[in-house]
Amino acid sequence: MIVAADTSGLITLFNLDDPAYEQAVAVADGAELLVTTALALTEVHWVVTSRVGAAAANHVLRSLTAHIRTERLAVADTSAELIDTALAVRARYRNLNLDLVDAAIVAVAAEYDTDAVLTLDQRDFRAIRPLGRWSCFRVLPADLG
Repeated sequence: MIVAADTSGLITLFNLDDPAYEQAVAVADGAELLVTTALALTEVHWVVTSRVGAAAANHVLRSLTAHIRTERLAVADTSAELIDTALAVRARYRNLNLDLVDAAIVAVAAEYDTDAVLTLDQRDFRAIRPLGRWSCFRVLPADLG
């Protein structure tokens, strides 16, 4: 299974105090591939820096980079098409006030033909319809059981 990972999903993989930590790690370990965007990686670094400092943020990015090198994590190209699709998603769901990162994850999920999203953002990802063939996203780890 390919899983698109947003900022909150990626951060949860490093936050042992998060109640969703173990299930998020199980999702990541069980995925054929995690895919994210450079936008999400930038937001991960910013959020972790603001919450626990630059050293921790650098550690998280180094760990994610190691997963990119071993091809367990892919970073989708931030192409004009991806941005156009993300902006169209934001326009369609303007009432949700989606940020660009979440809208880009919707675009990446379509690009990688998956309905699985690693996120803690249930409100938005339950309201958004995938661009692909599915009627709804599988919001992981919440939908595990």
